[in-house]
Amino acid sequence: MREELPGYTGKVVLVVGSSRGLGRRVAELMAAQGARVIINSASTAVDGRIVARSIKSTGGQASYIGADVSCEDQVAAMAELVREKFGHLDIVVHCAAGGSEARVMDATLPMFERTFSVNSYSLVTLARYLSPLMPTGSRFVYMSSMGAIRASHGYGVVGAAKAASEALIRSLALELAPSGITVNGLRTTAFPSLSLRYFSGSGDWLAMCDRESPLGPPPVEKVAETILLLCSSGAGYITGQVLNVDGGWLTSVQRTASPEPG
Repeated sequence: MREELPGYTGKVVLVVGSSRGLGRRVAELMAAQGARVIINSASTAVDGRIVARSIKSTGGQASYIGADVSCEDQVAAMAELVREKFGHLDIVVHCAAGGSEARVMDATLPMFERTFSVNSYSLVTLARYLSPLMPTGSRFVYMSSMGAIRASHGYGVVGAAKAASEALIRSLALELAPSGITVNGLRTTAFPSLSLRYFSGSGDWLAMCDRESPLGPPPVEKVAETILLLCSSGAGYITGQVLNVDGGWLTSVQRTASPEPG
């Protein structure tokens, strides 16, 4: 039996980008804790409804709202649906991802615009339209990546968008604090995910994390569990932070295999 965390029973949770991968696992874990979960995706409505049905089949509470969070009008429409169906919202977890793989020197303006709209501006529009539905003690959590602070070939456009989002986390934390809403992020090394597969060299990234992180690349389950901890009632005084969930990668000085004991 999974250990129960305080503060989830009856809470209304929107997990953006939860038709598959990390977002789906976050939704499943929150539903298992007693939350009422809203599954969201942009273009995989069938998958999203499958996730909602799967959660309900195990005794959880789940529904589906389709919306592309890079489009402000769709975010506004989603907020209205949440208001009509639930009346309020307690937690928003932003797991949606996307963007262009390119050298920064080769990237076009449309590549930057699309990548920033999915990864950065969507955080602003979600906060703008959803925060009026969120009571004191509510949470926003955003999934960032090490690409926000470290350079990788082909990841420069996405990395820039992630870095911008981390700056937005700090500003939104400041602006939403008077309403009692916290805003935080998670920054991870590469881990096995569907979005990672769209980038060439993803196998090399995973091998590097396995080699250089004391605990290896973070399993999806551990990332999801950290999100739950950050959204629990015990984390109410944490805001404006981006937590490193990296198995010790950033703090490991010598990134070589440790000697055999004895």
